[in-house]
Amino acid sequence: MAMASAGITYHVDFSGGDNTADGLTPETAWRHSPGDRNATDHPAAVELGPGDTVLFKGGVAYFGEIEITASGVEGRPITFDANTAGTFGEGRAILDGGALITEWRPVASAAEVQGNPRWRDIRISEIDMDLSDNFNQDRFVPHRDAGAIAQAPWQRILLIDGDRRLLPIAQLPKPSDPFYPDLPGDFFQSPHPIVHDGNNAVVRDEERFVQEDPAHYDGMFIGVHGGNNHVYFARVRAYDPETQGLVLPRFQPRTYPETRYALYNAPRLMERPGEWCVEPLEDGRARIYLLTEYPEEGQPVNIGYPVHRTALSIAPGASHIDIRGFLIQRYAGGAGGVATRRGAARSSHVRISDCEVRFVSGQSGISLNHCDHVVVEDSNIHHCPGWTVGIYVNRVNHFRLSRNRLNKNSGSGIRHYESKQGVLRDNAILDHYGMHASAVNFYEGCADIVFERNHVQNSLTINRNAENILLRNNLIDGQGRATVCVGMWTSGTVGGREFKNIQFLHNTFVNTNPDVSWSTAILGQRRNSPGSPQGLVIRNNILDRISEDLPGVIENNIYTRKVEARFMGPGCKVITDLNALFVDPENGDYRLREGSSAIGAGAPGDVEEDFTGAKRPPDRVDVGAWAFEGEPERP
Repeated sequence: MAMASAGITYHVDFSGGDNTADGLTPETAWRHSPGDRNATDHPAAVELGPGDTVLFKGGVAYFGEIEITASGVEGRPITFDANTAGTFGEGRAILDGGALITEWRPVASAAEVQGNPRWRDIRISEIDMDLSDNFNQDRFVPHRDAGAIAQAPWQRILLIDGDRRLLPIAQLPKPSDPFYPDLPGDFFQSPHPIVHDGNNAVVRDEERFVQEDPAHYDGMFIGVHGGNNHVYFARVRAYDPETQGLVLPRFQPRTYPETRYALYNAPRLMERPGEWCVEPLEDGRARIYLLTEYPEEGQPVNIGYPVHRTALSIAPGASHIDIRGFLIQRYAGGAGGVATRRGAARSSHVRISDCEVRFVSGQSGISLNHCDHVVVEDSNIHHCPGWTVGIYVNRVNHFRLSRNRLNKNSGSGIRHYESKQGVLRDNAILDHYGMHASAVNFYEGCADIVFERNHVQNSLTINRNAENILLRNNLIDGQGRATVCVGMWTSGTVGGREFKNIQFLHNTFVNTNPDVSWSTAILGQRRNSPGSPQGLVIRNNILDRISEDLPGVIENNIYTRKVEARFMGPGCKVITDLNALFVDPENGDYRLREGSSAIGAGAPGDVEEDFTGAKRPPDRVDVGAWAFEGEPERP
């Protein structure tokens, strides 16, 4: 068989393919893709070249991980396609890193599940996963991803009910949203701070720790709020009924005057259908307990868990890669759904389009690391747990993120580090309220970035040494929960701490938390700042208010709350009646109503939630003295 030549299309059908076939037609498709370590015969030997396409059969789930090492050239990328043209199978192809749990047994008695009164509804199964390290760390570990071993057990493994939802870990108190198990606002609050006794820490709570059995908390984990607004997990060492205290490993981060905590991962905590917990077995396996929700003939069905780490990884130096149309799900402990990898050479000219990423735990749904000229467009990244970011943009130059929908990922929606010359346009970034998460972060030396026509819920933060950042025609809705819409934080020292040439033009920043006295649309940090922002412009916006260190051009803004006199620049006014400005502010519709005082003065307010059908914006945006060149259209 002739191996790679220009413009060859190779077919992959995981359910019915054969690696000894030639892969050149739907009838002679391969089982494995080139780049899969499990590939044999022809897909293992083929060398992809410019213009080649690897076409996956639509409607078929491909189980495995794929590494892309080859490169295309300008105008002739190497393409991995999930049947976007509809010519091979039905619907889109699926990259699936999970396995199903098929053997469940009923619980024999309440004693088998710590006396849980719903024992008849609980099922048990054993899986081939060694979690002993996660149970035996004997220290506190952070809620955020820190490598597979340095995680709480339910961060290392997660359960997924088919395409319906992630199943919640057993927890007390019950979280207001089961997708977010680590929000201190949902925790118990002890009247006492954590105290230390040698290598132990003790949490006391006379109201709740009233059990007489010293074994009551055996096997449980505790989550504690501390440090710089983080949650840390550890296994309970012991319980002392006399002092009403839980004995824990020493808590190294700083503590707060009162201890907020939650309990996790024990059969006696399972109360709601779908809750589960896990324990290690001596043979390197793990036992799962599940309070069933929709059992069929006594067996839970379609309950899966991740066994693979990263779906598609692009090797350092690989360039001109086009990834289209995949549904990617059930990967954990790696870099995410699609990832460029850091190495001696930088990847470049990568396009990721029309993909859906869900139920993925790791660095992020889409991870862009140390690469150049990258586009992510028309993709949907949602319900990724375990402090997983939606899109990670790490040391990337020349990038565009457009028309993406990011919804309910447990880390921030989009997080940047030292990235430059980018455009983020027409994205919806919604419901990112995980612990220490924001909708969007620009961290550590981001520069020359345009952020426009995006719909954002929660906050956007700019940190440390930011320069030439333009925010234009965005809606940022605090939903009554966020304390700031935009925070400019000078904390940290990486890459300097100055802000230069930050512009806010024609935005709507509203609905910050009314119960917090210092809530504000734009916050300029004053304490410990090296100096005031330079070249700041805040013009023609609708804002709750602005506060702290914000010198510069401030004019023609409409404030919906009272502000200090120093911010009432030329043309500024205060209009506190939101119904006079917007169509339906109580229900989140911040389009300007007919006759609104903001027409021609403040932001247009017509940013929609879903940009799927939005008109493609131009590929070049000029911003003062700098510009971003967009990627050329796909041939």
